[in-house]
Amino acid sequence: MARPALSASRAVAVLNFLAAHPTEGFTLSDLASRLGVNVASAHALLGVLTDVGYVTRHPRLRTFTLGPAVVAIGSAALESYPVVDLARDAARELAAETGLEVAVTAAAGNHIVFLARAGEPSPRGVPVHIGQHVPFVPPLGSVFVAWGDAEWWLADAENPKVLRGVLDGVRRRGYSVAIEADAREALGHALDDLAGLPADAELHANVDGLVTDLGRRDYQVRDLRASRAYDVSLIAAPVFDPSGNVIVAITLLGFDAGLLGAQIAGYGERLRDIGLVVTKRSRGRVPSPTRVA
Repeated sequence: MARPALSASRAVAVLNFLAAHPTEGFTLSDLASRLGVNVASAHALLGVLTDVGYVTRHPRLRTFTLGPAVVAIGSAALESYPVVDLARDAARELAAETGLEVAVTAAAGNHIVFLARAGEPSPRGVPVHIGQHVPFVPPLGSVFVAWGDAEWWLADAENPKVLRGVLDGVRRRGYSVAIEADAREALGHALDDLAGLPADAELHANVDGLVTDLGRRDYQVRDLRASRAYDVSLIAAPVFDPSGNVIVAITLLGFDAGLLGAQIAGYGERLRDIGLVVTKRSRGRVPSPTRVA
């Protein structure tokens, strides 16, 4: 694998960080400290990003925010990915219908990125920000690999055999279910602090450790029992592209504690059906259910 250019990695880190905090401005020293970059390097980098309009500097407060050129890039990206707009509209409707928070996510390299959100945050929900990145490692992201090549994902699993069964369940139901775990609250706070930081930042090691810890617990549900109560963290359903690959996922968050399996199935089936509608509207194709080897 080619070694990433340091300046490019730092530029991406700045943009990801500002995208994860769209209503806030940060000074040069703030950004240098939060991103683990020396002030001189951060100054040069922000100068280039400001010159091309990707970042804007407030003339009085001397704080930096995303610039107007990023809007043009985002608009161009939406032209290439109209499914995001369709999924975002569906998320708004689902949030109004259920009273829950709804997120639209996509797999991007070795991370899962939040593209859109709707609904009011729940006190029990994991903090969600547009532009936020979380590690794409087991048990997170099962909905993205259940219908495709999961071997690379399973290679990082603490117990691949268990997760193969989980993937079977995801395909069979058409949606994934994640239950609460002891480490979840700590993970949520870490992700909130971490949003947008570069991959080699110290906090990433803490988050990756928490994700690994979640993988050792009963985090992903393989089979639901109708009369059993569960503390659900999230339910996610796929949207497929024309090649039958999962292009985005629509996720419900912020559930009350102690949902019965039958209630979870009701939410999941509704979410699955919405994902299928978005798939159809975006001219996607649902793949044949095949078992992961």
